[in-house]
Amino acid sequence: MAKSVSFEIYSFKNGDWMLDSVHDDKNMAIHQGRMLIASPHHMAIRVVEESYDDVTDNSMTKIVYKEQKGGEDEKPKKVVKKATNSPSKKRKKKKKKKGKSLLVIVLSLGGISLGLLALLALLIAQSD
Repeated sequence: MAKSVSFEIYSFKNGDWMLDSVHDDKNMAIHQGRMLIASPHHMAIRVVEESYDDVTDNSMTKIVYKEQKGGEDEKPKKVVKKATNSPSKKRKKKKKKKGKSLLVIVLSLGGISLGLLALLALLIAQSD
C-alpha cells in the first residue's frame, strides 16, 4: 500500500473541536458534514483530507470543506472561562454549594434513619 487517503469530519460543538467521523469518500464526507451543520448542536464543521504515504513515511493534511453558522467574522474559538471577582457571582456559587450541602445532609440523615429503623425492627423480631 503506497498511499492512503481518508476524510475526517470535525465538528465544533460545546466550545471544542471534536472528531465526528472518518470516511474514504470525499463527497460522502462533505455530505455528512453538511448534514451535521444543519443540526442545532453544531456551530461549525470541517472536512479534513488526511494523506499518508507509507513508502516515504510522509503525511499531509488539508481542509477540503468548511462551513460555520453565522457570519465569516465569527470564528469558532475554544471557550475559555475567565475568573471574575464579581461579588454577585460569588454569592450565586455559595447558594449552589449550600443547596448541595443541604441535599447531602438530608440524604445522609434519611439513610441513617432507615438503618436505625431496620435495626429496631430486627431487635423487635428477635425479642418475640
